[in-house]
Amino acid sequence: MEFIHVLVNNQNYLLNGENIKEVLKYPTIKPLVDTPKYIEGIISHKDKIIPIITIRKLLGFASFKEQQVKLFKKVEKQHINWVSDFENTLQNNTTFHKTLDPHKCELGMWIDEMIRCMRCGHEGFTDIIKNEVMPHHNALHHDGAKILENLSPELRASQLEIIEKHKSNTIRGLSILEQEIDRLSSVVEQLVIYDIDGIDVGFIVDGVAQLHSLEEKTFNLGNEPLSKSNQFVQFIDHYEIKDELLFSMKFTRAVTELVEQWREKEIA
Repeated sequence: MEFIHVLVNNQNYLLNGENIKEVLKYPTIKPLVDTPKYIEGIISHKDKIIPIITIRKLLGFASFKEQQVKLFKKVEKQHINWVSDFENTLQNNTTFHKTLDPHKCELGMWIDEMIRCMRCGHEGFTDIIKNEVMPHHNALHHDGAKILENLSPELRASQLEIIEKHKSNTIRGLSILEQEIDRLSSVVEQLVIYDIDGIDVGFIVDGVAQLHSLEEKTFNLGNEPLSKSNQFVQFIDHYEIKDELLFSMKFTRAVTELVEQWREKEIA
């Protein structure tokens, strides 16, 4: 059986390949008034009007944009605290416990992930990271390490000024990233056109990895939901591929009902 491997909130899922009609880049979605909950809006594709649903929301996760903005705020606070602890070390000669490796803090790991993501090179988003965030963030950690190796009371004021400048530039870069959050979504997220009972539906995912040909295992054609808290998705089975755990999933009747509600409003 053919499955397509999709990424949602850093987790791996498999969708039945027989229902997949097409995979597209993130589209421009037209929002609609009074649409059923979970339907983001519509797109026009190949002379069809297609409703758009975000799988993150069906699974109860925050949207990709919301998650990234929350991350930016979190790492901004982390680096303010980093500098505060660094200043305390210089002034009071205490031990500095936070990481001096720019690749091991949460922001550094996010930057590395984005740089490795080939799709993120489109639309110039990688350039924003490389020009507006990465050099200042790296300098903050690298210069911090050098200063700690050569502590000098006479140079303390100038050393603190250097660190404060790197922090300010890093935070300014994070602000630029937040302003460009729509561009980030457009290069990271993708759209899977999926056939649900003869109706084309667009499901937004964080990314599409590849197609897998796998044993069908215990694929259940029933419509029982995963749990009372998630009426839209049923997890069928799990597969381990290259040390990654992937869960096959199907959409329940509740998703079909969402689409039918939308279709009734569209026709009306």
